[in-house]
Amino acid sequence: MTKKITFLSILMICFGYFQAQVPGTLDSTFGISGKITSNHFSTQMIFDTATQPDGKIIAVGAATVGSSNNNTFYAVRFNANGAIDTTFGSNGYFNLDMSGLGYNNFARTVELQPDGKIILGGAVAQYINGDNYYFGVLRLNGNGTVDTTFGNQGKSIFSMSSSSSTINQIKDIALQADGKIIVAGTYYNSPSTDFAVARLNTDGSLDSDFSNDGKVLIGFTYNSNINYDEAYRIKILNDSRILIGGKTYFNDGAWCMLLPDGSMDSSFGTGGKKTFTTDNSFNFGTFYFLPDNSMLIGGYFSGNNGDAALYKISSNGTLDMTFGNNGKAIVDLDNSSSDGIIADLDIDSTGKIYAVGQTSTGGISYFYLLNFNSNGTLNTDFSYDGKVLANFGANSNYGNSVSVQPNGKVLLAGYYNYPYTAALARFNNQPYLSTTEVSEKNTLTIYPNPTTDFFMISKSEIADINQKAEITDEVGRIIKTVFINADHTRVEVSDLNPGVYYVNVNKVTKKLIVK
Repeated sequence: MTKKITFLSILMICFGYFQAQVPGTLDSTFGISGKITSNHFSTQMIFDTATQPDGKIIAVGAATVGSSNNNTFYAVRFNANGAIDTTFGSNGYFNLDMSGLGYNNFARTVELQPDGKIILGGAVAQYINGDNYYFGVLRLNGNGTVDTTFGNQGKSIFSMSSSSSTINQIKDIALQADGKIIVAGTYYNSPSTDFAVARLNTDGSLDSDFSNDGKVLIGFTYNSNINYDEAYRIKILNDSRILIGGKTYFNDGAWCMLLPDGSMDSSFGTGGKKTFTTDNSFNFGTFYFLPDNSMLIGGYFSGNNGDAALYKISSNGTLDMTFGNNGKAIVDLDNSSSDGIIADLDIDSTGKIYAVGQTSTGGISYFYLLNFNSNGTLNTDFSYDGKVLANFGANSNYGNSVSVQPNGKVLLAGYYNYPYTAALARFNNQPYLSTTEVSEKNTLTIYPNPTTDFFMISKSEIADINQKAEITDEVGRIIKTVFINADHTRVEVSDLNPGVYYVNVNKVTKKLIVK
């Protein structure tokens, strides 16, 4: 009897472990049941993350301290298991008023150097009313202290021009093989907005070998007087040329090629530039270069309350008609949701695409995570339908960043509610299902889904005899067990908290959303 009980215990533990490893379920080894929140400062927002070779996670963004209403550059480091790394900064946290004047500033992006140093990029206000922002670059040592050998006491702050009342903001950072630092973002000087690109030497000074003064502005002309251009992404090619991607004319895609000296590559497109015209109802969110230099443009379509949308553009600037539906993938998270822009994109080693944003349904907002196959179809091996929602127990949740970690797990980051609290969630991404289970997992039909109080199981899939239906949470814990048969297919869930669950019947699993 003892042996039987021991075997059963091991079996149940293994079931919980394997269920937790289903791609698209929360990683129970990370934080608390796959999630982390942090309210160390008065407010904190995460805009970007980077994973170190040792698995530790750097998250950056903006934080307010005390009663101040102005943001500071913010960074926090987590161990691989989600615990705060107290060896970083001050007990795991770092913040700095980059202006030194109490004005608003924030970090938008982060890049790791091979030597372990950490580069943050963003915007720094130069006037108290915030109508003039400069590019701001900060370098930290690996222990979270300011690297005073970089720039001016660790900081490099500059405007892309000498004009007053301009707004400059860094949105991406890339490192050249020689250690020089490329930053790109937006330069606004009414009424126009341009791509803004700069290159820094390893010591933080502007590189005069790049466009003579280290800076270049690029406009995709809308008319003779106005540009509407914002750079979002940098890719340095093997021949040292530099691709810069973003948007133009409000929501159209735009990209350009720079030579290593910062001049336009006239052999590329028209004068070094290319554009792609999106649909009228499309709202731009982000831009991503794929390994073959084709591109993804993420955002949303404003119809139908808002649907997440993704274009794939070939390197020649035309829609890749093999992707999604004639070059576009459009996703409605559920039939009553209001889905926001795709805010960030990443891919894994197999070419699968991960997209993060915000959706609202049933009066509550969530981080959403979408997983696409490389051809633009949803990957039904990930959370059984390619869609995941994450909520941090609050009405307002803002997903800003997605990254596939070296171990294949998928990390989301952002913040929720006000006062803003930093939030991260990590999802498993290693399949365990057998071939039979994969082929069978779509044969179970449950409806309505999403639901608020009950769901039904299709009678054609249920035998006359009683069968056990288990409802598990995202980390594989059994929340509820009921018995069903062909005459009794209704399952009550009004006692469950809103969230994502899984319904398991005869080794077949379906995802259930409870509002």
